Amino acid sequence: MTRPPGLIYAVDETPPRAILIVSALQHIGLMAITLIFPIILAREANLSRIQFLDLISLSMLGLGVANICFCIRTRLIGSGYLCGAAYTAIFLGPSLFALQRGGLALVFGMTVVGGIVQVALAPLLHRLRALLPSEIAGLVIAVVGLTLAGLGVRYGLGISPQQQKINPDYMIVAGISLVTMTVLNVWSKGYGRMFCVLIGMVVGYVVSAGLGIFDLAGIVPEGGLSVVRLPRIQHVGWSFDPVLVAPFVVASLAATLRAMGDVSNAQRINDADWVRPNFASLAGGVSANGVAVIFCGLVGGCGINTYSSTIGLSGATGVTSRSVGYAIGVGFCALAFIPPLALVLAAMPLPVMGAALFFTAAFVFTSGLQMITARMLDARKTLVIGFSFAMAVVADLYHEALTEVPNVLQPIFGNGLVLGTVCAVVLNLIMRIGVRQQVSIKLPPGGINREAVERFLSEQGARWAARRDIMRRAIFGVVQVLEVVGDPPGGVEIEASFDEFDLDIRIRYVGALLTIPERKPTPREIVESEQGERLLAGYLLRQSADCITAHENGASVEMLLHYDH
Repeated sequence: MTRPPGLIYAVDETPPRAILIVSALQHIGLMAITLIFPIILAREANLSRIQFLDLISLSMLGLGVANICFCIRTRLIGSGYLCGAAYTAIFLGPSLFALQRGGLALVFGMTVVGGIVQVALAPLLHRLRALLPSEIAGLVIAVVGLTLAGLGVRYGLGISPQQQKINPDYMIVAGISLVTMTVLNVWSKGYGRMFCVLIGMVVGYVVSAGLGIFDLAGIVPEGGLSVVRLPRIQHVGWSFDPVLVAPFVVASLAATLRAMGDVSNAQRINDADWVRPNFASLAGGVSANGVAVIFCGLVGGCGINTYSSTIGLSGATGVTSRSVGYAIGVGFCALAFIPPLALVLAAMPLPVMGAALFFTAAFVFTSGLQMITARMLDARKTLVIGFSFAMAVVADLYHEALTEVPNVLQPIFGNGLVLGTVCAVVLNLIMRIGVRQQVSIKLPPGGINREAVERFLSEQGARWAARRDIMRRAIFGVVQVLEVVGDPPGGVEIEASFDEFDLDIRIRYVGALLTIPERKPTPREIVESEQGERLLAGYLLRQSADCITAHENGASVEMLLHYDH
């Protein structure tokens, strides 16, 4: 793993205590935005103020446990990276449906079922790697970034389904917060850049208080608040309904895809030479997600997922230390027992939420695009990405119309991220029909057409969605072989085979065996020997390929060029 130049504290490094604490507080403030989802459930369930406080405290406890689960690095659980947790709209639709059918007990029980589904999926990810390539993960991340930006604009401008007008006060708060974050991130160094979002949010709180937007009175219990309080679980129960299995399974699949994309993004941020996801880390992250969801269901919370904004924040600030994740977890667990601080975060002004979401969305969206464009895309892959991205946008633009679909399909059509990722997986499966993983081309004698070879490998690499740099190396290697062997009397046969991890190219011809020396030939050997040019070509081929072999079979020669993908 090569350290990227922009990192200040990498994943295995521990920042000084002061930086660790302030970094954790910055992430806690950003994650607290997602408490809006359990708050929605609490309001729909008509909970009393004291029950509302209990649910918020227990939800924070769930966030604390989830962050620790995501960041630890063990054989069975944990991604090993700073990968934040958050409540998600993916589970909101099924949870509201469950609330209508059976109350909070059914919400909590079915949330546990959703977590079990993710735990069961985690060991299978390695076998599904061909069906879930990196460009799909990149699409998921890009859609998440677009969704976060949309939420940021909506919150920042004070737009709601009931009020389709811009609130000037909200726009002022969001604008000042966003400008503060941007200026500190771009034109400052050190602490200013590392804590740009936290500083911007504090500025937003101050401006909101001055404009009368920040008000805690509406959610403080009638008896007041104690400094320390154990949350009660009288409102917590569990029930099960077979009708809700399908919606929660679909939501769990979408959450799994998002977790895979987020963990992949965390890997990429921490490794300058990143080329493909580490499936052991992905499986650990998905397993941790399932355990966290089960825990939230047991203590009385809703579905939880990885949080793309915190990964975008870590990339923006250059602090990706796993230790920050542990500090975040401990911080949320502590906040669960300190009601005044919990309510301050739960009552975060909407324009402050909007500014933070919009800022981090830029880094999330760009990371997704980088993962997509690192691959060669032909018409099939272009349609998969384009159609899926368009469907995600359609789900947000025509949300009201799509809510008329049957209840069992609402978890898919009611959320842009879910619809986009489901479309991507299904279309990817369909578009694989007719794509051969092993292809060959026969070049007749009488003038080898090297342009035809380059075109053949480029087009096939796009069909496979192979990495651009690997295909460039492969084309260089094949062309070099053709230039050295000349024009064999029987022509040349080129065979290429590919999977997600390996690209093999076999070149067969009738002629002299090409020597592949392990050391570079000296200038004297190149000049004085008749085979000097071939020795140099063989050495260069060894350097360009990850593995190269050549052997004779009678009069014919077969060369194998292997490239790690």
